[in-house]
Amino acid sequence: MTEKISTSLLPHFSELRKRILYAFIFFAVVFVLLYPFSGQIFDAFVAYSRASVGLNLIAIEVASPFLVPLRLVLFLTFLISAPYLIFQLLSFMAPGLYENEKNFIFSRSVIGTLLFFCGICFCYFIVLPNVFNFFQSISPSVVEISTDITKFLDFSLLLFLAFGLASQVPIIVNGLILFNIIKKESLSENRGWVLVLSFVFGMLLSPPDVISQIMLAVPVYLLFEFGLLFSNEKKAQ
Repeated sequence: MTEKISTSLLPHFSELRKRILYAFIFFAVVFVLLYPFSGQIFDAFVAYSRASVGLNLIAIEVASPFLVPLRLVLFLTFLISAPYLIFQLLSFMAPGLYENEKNFIFSRSVIGTLLFFCGICFCYFIVLPNVFNFFQSISPSVVEISTDITKFLDFSLLLFLAFGLASQVPIIVNGLILFNIIKKESLSENRGWVLVLSFVFGMLLSPPDVISQIMLAVPVYLLFEFGLLFSNEKKAQ
């Protein structure tokens, strides 16, 4: 019996290994293409924030000028490779899903990916300049702010991930309502709690400053309302 089960699972493991290999190769190719331009990519990455608030970046560690652009390239490689990785994962899962499950997962994966990128763009163009400007505006006039590039990248990537995850709220709300896990009326009646949880989410995932917490919490709540507006419960058949 055990041998039969093991034999039946072998094709699935082989298929999974093949798709993981494809995703890894795609990731490696994108990284190899981007890495020679790591310096220019980092310059372009900080150019907007530096022009907006006059950032003065320094490196206090010997390896930082090499490691920081490398980490940024790895992050960009992950972002570029994520849709292909999701496609391979969904293609592997597809044979075991019902038609309605396929439609939901594939469509929401595409929408969720687009929302994730929109969240990162919103953070880069709107949130980061305002947060940096806030920090500079409250600092004493005798203090000259010089930010270490490692700390700058850590701060930026943390905000990117926070806003990328926050952008998935409409997908979560839609799934909960569509599959009757939570009633739409129940969510509507508990908007106050959702607003409180939005600020808790902003406090936990954003850096410890009021501006970034508010700029994360408010979009989370608005995205909740957006997901609520365009969600309907599945009718019983």
